[in-house]
Amino acid sequence: MIDYQDYANSLAQNLIEDMPDDEGECYIYDMASEYADGSEHVIYYYKAHDFVQWMHASDVEHLQGEIEAGGSFVGYNELASRIAYYHLSNMISAAALQMLEEKDAA
Repeated sequence: MIDYQDYANSLAQNLIEDMPDDEGECYIYDMASEYADGSEHVIYYYKAHDFVQWMHASDVEHLQGEIEAGGSFVGYNELASRIAYYHLSNMISAAALQMLEEKDAA
C-alpha cells in the first residue's frame, strides 16, 4: 500500500519549491486544494477507496459528517472521492505550512 503521508509531503515540497516569494499561507491553501483536486487518489474511485481505508476512522467519520451536512446526497463512490479530496488537501496544507515555517526559520 502506498505511503500517503510521503505522497502528501512530496506534493507539499513541490508546492513550496514553486511558490513565488511574495506568496504566503493563502497560496498554500489554494494550491493544496488544486493539487488534491488533480490527484489520482481523488479522481479514480478505487484509489479514493484505498486512501479512505488508510485514513483513521475518526477522520473519515468527521469528513463524512461535514459532507453530509452540506445537504447534498452523494453515492458511495462520490463520498469516498470527496473524503479523499478534503483529507489529502489538509495533509498537503499541513506539510507545506510546516515546510514554510522551517524555511523562514532558517
